[in-house]
Amino acid sequence: MHSFPDVKFRTPWRGLVAALGLAVALPFVRAQKGVGNVGAAAPAAVSFASMAQAVRVQDYTIVELRRFFTTNGVIAVREEVRVDANGTAHPDFELDYRGVEGEPTGSVVWQQWSQTYAEHSRLLFEHGMFRIRDLARARANYTLHDYGPAQRLGRAVRRCVVFPQRPDKPIWFVEVDVATKVPLYGAEYDSHMRMLSEIEAVSFVGSAQLGAQAGSTTLTVHPSFTAARTFMGAPGGLVEPKPTATDEYEMHRVEVRTDPLNNRQTLLLGYTDGVDQFFVVETPGTSDSFGALPVRQKTGPSHTIARYRDPAMSVLLFWDESVSFQVAGRGSLLRLDGFAQAIYVQALQTSSR
Repeated sequence: MHSFPDVKFRTPWRGLVAALGLAVALPFVRAQKGVGNVGAAAPAAVSFASMAQAVRVQDYTIVELRRFFTTNGVIAVREEVRVDANGTAHPDFELDYRGVEGEPTGSVVWQQWSQTYAEHSRLLFEHGMFRIRDLARARANYTLHDYGPAQRLGRAVRRCVVFPQRPDKPIWFVEVDVATKVPLYGAEYDSHMRMLSEIEAVSFVGSAQLGAQAGSTTLTVHPSFTAARTFMGAPGGLVEPKPTATDEYEMHRVEVRTDPLNNRQTLLLGYTDGVDQFFVVETPGTSDSFGALPVRQKTGPSHTIARYRDPAMSVLLFWDESVSFQVAGRGSLLRLDGFAQAIYVQALQTSSR
């Protein structure tokens, strides 16, 4: 039997993002008034299918406010996103930092957030906002309810709630542009109706102009775990999680990311239920940061999983055979604990052969 004592820890938000490569928007409550009938079926103008199709075909440029909770309060960051649809669920894009509301250009806070965006703009775009990631699974795992028409930025929108079938996943309130099916506002709530994230568009144009370097990146996409592992040179210690452990979530994205500073490669496996997602990140050639802890100095093996959890985010970390493992997802998704343990058992069984 393997035991898994937890090492619980807390770190500042920005440091956690840098360590994990995962950005999560944090809450700022804005009251919404004049909503219509709750529970009415969404009109044909806005549906899971129309929002999924918009990702594939609609170009746009949006200036928006992304709000974060920090130890010093709420931070509202202004950003500009330009999306050039390419017929796939992963359009070409640029996400640029435009400043922190209330902070003068060049201040310490302004510079800190500028660096965060320089390092993590791709993650903020891909993982930090509402999106239909898999149409069939979205339909199976969520219901879409219409709260009626409204106006945002002088454009007609539909106010909708995307409600999960299971209570351990977020509830989304979105305002979807009727003409383009692009969300112009998104707020994420947990089952206790605590707001976890918010993005608010302040300008919208239904076209985009990307720079010459927009397509350059240090990641490659692969059709399977095996293909990605082969691309990395088949390093030892990597684990493909058993699909039976993920319930209604399915692996939908396999990437290899290369750090341009040291050429270290990281395998990222993305899982989705159609809207929500979580990640397994495996990095070979890393040292065990828990090696000096007293729990690891005891006689016999001690298999330790470190866990960070707040209302918005869960992250579990562990090491085996010079491979670091991270499992990251929503704070409400408590079953990630068991999923991380199952991966650790697989890693131990693989390394003992």
